[in-house]
Amino acid sequence: MWSLLLLLMSLIAVLKTEELIQGGKTHQTSEYEDGGVTYGSNRAIDGNLETCAHSLKQSNSWWNIDLLGLYEISEIIIYDVDHQHVDMTDSSIYIGNSTETNGLANSRCTKITNFNKGKKNTFKCDEGSMLGRYVTIYSKGNRVLILCEVWINGTRKADPGLMLIKENKTWVDALSYCRTLNMHLAYISDIEVQAKAAFESTQSNSPFVWLGLRYTCTLDFWFWINGHSLDYTNWSTHTEKECDMSAAMETTGDHLWYSKPDNETFNFFCTE
Repeated sequence: MWSLLLLLMSLIAVLKTEELIQGGKTHQTSEYEDGGVTYGSNRAIDGNLETCAHSLKQSNSWWNIDLLGLYEISEIIIYDVDHQHVDMTDSSIYIGNSTETNGLANSRCTKITNFNKGKKNTFKCDEGSMLGRYVTIYSKGNRVLILCEVWINGTRKADPGLMLIKENKTWVDALSYCRTLNMHLAYISDIEVQAKAAFESTQSNSPFVWLGLRYTCTLDFWFWINGHSLDYTNWSTHTEKECDMSAAMETTGDHLWYSKPDNETFNFFCTE
């Protein structure tokens, strides 16, 4: 009896947290136009099954959406009209936190198979729910990509407590500022915190934001100034190891980490 009650409670909790993800910024390979109407990417999330996003005929077409936050995505639902030009053969869904190659550098969620025109088609990732900010639908081959409506269900991940300070300071001054707030310079513990920091960094007014990661040339290693171990990294391939260097995250692109001289001035993150 108690086990059944606990099961029901857990199911209710899931239903309360998982939701249809609303909004986002969409893009697609190209835009088909006809009769003064532009069949833009946003038509795939406008709630109207009769208005569709439509690319031009070309090789390797794609449509993607920036969810403007980090989500654990459980399923993607796609609807298309029953039309001769709708062809989802050799199409796949990708999910992740990278914008490289229009999201195709992210992990593949699943391949689109058994697609039925004129019906809602539900797809779940092959390995279960996936974490990500970007969802890309990719069509291999020389054809148009038509999407009349795309729904994405998932759970928004908790805010890791990052505070973006939009003031340009050296690394040492940024560290002192955070300590006056009884906080630390940002510590990035895993991909979830990285994705949240990447999203918040787009609101900064500097090309990089300081992190609480510093290099010691005496012992030749990087360390978090709050004492945590360096278990997760997102380094660029152009990382230098010199004295008086600290880590900064780029505020565009894939938000990679770079080593920067301490005397440069950037915005920065404070964290609890």
